[in-house]
Amino acid sequence: MYRSKSFAVALILCLSFVLLSCGSVAAAPAETLMIKIGTGFPGGLWYPASAILAAELERALTEAGVPTHCSIQPTGGAFNVAAVNEGVDMKMTLTTSQNQFLAYSGLDPYKEPLQNLRLVGTQEFMITQVVVPEKSDIKDVSQLKDKIVNGGKSASTDRIMMEALLKAYGISFDDVKAAGGQVMGLGWDDAAAMMQDGHMDCIGTFGGLMPSIVNLIVQPGIRFLSLDDEHIDKLLADPTMQGFVKATMQPNTYDHQDYPVNIVAVPTTILCNAELPDDVVYIITKTIYESGYHKSPYAATESKGWPKICNPEDLPKVANIPVHPGAIKYLKEKGIEVK
Repeated sequence: MYRSKSFAVALILCLSFVLLSCGSVAAAPAETLMIKIGTGFPGGLWYPASAILAAELERALTEAGVPTHCSIQPTGGAFNVAAVNEGVDMKMTLTTSQNQFLAYSGLDPYKEPLQNLRLVGTQEFMITQVVVPEKSDIKDVSQLKDKIVNGGKSASTDRIMMEALLKAYGISFDDVKAAGGQVMGLGWDDAAAMMQDGHMDCIGTFGGLMPSIVNLIVQPGIRFLSLDDEHIDKLLADPTMQGFVKATMQPNTYDHQDYPVNIVAVPTTILCNAELPDDVVYIITKTIYESGYHKSPYAATESKGWPKICNPEDLPKVANIPVHPGAIKYLKEKGIEVK
């Protein structure tokens, strides 16, 4: 009898412990979602815009019941896209409609198709800017063959663009080196510092009003190179330039630039890993287009007549890779069809 009572008490205690344990598991807070966003280097507009976007995403997702920590990583170019495809550390990145196409298709600089990428948003319309010192005798891209040219960091979208631009004029990076020139692989701020010191002949980039370019207007003073229609057509015919279009940078976009610049441009896109949940990506897409995160970094750009920043109607135009279902849900609510 005593043993039976002891057994019953022990059984009750065990059941109570199990129930309490189950209750504590159910009440445990959800695991924090970690979202690292790949972005460009300091000296451009992506860097500050991405920092604000990260804060807005962290707020929006956490308020929606998904505890989230967002951060940015300014490694740029192909590295970011490949990291998002892998999805272990980096979950999102800014890139371009050109670069996403190259990655998803497995074209150079990518060694294989990266098909865990999904399109979730767009940002700005990025105009190519090829600058030389104002006192330079360089009037045309064809004169860059024996010069010191910043091609951008290795595997960056800047570098892909500059390589294709020179190719349209029959010049390769190897040709530049063989002729006694140099192809540098610097970030924007470092390249601008070299030009200010008189050690850089040309910088090529694309974006909105670039802070690093603004700094060069005062010292040493710069000129923007235009492309003629023949070479623009050659450039756009290059399969690696998929997503680029003809564009004109209007006079007075920058101070002391009182002439139009005929050039090419490409939309910025925002990618995520395919395995991010639909409800999370829905909130991400909504935040991209409705939080206004871009307003401060792009205030000067928008005031200069740039196409509308963060326009959801742009997304179907650059959907050359699959769009994430969470983004499609948001766009459908806005009456925007994605094929």
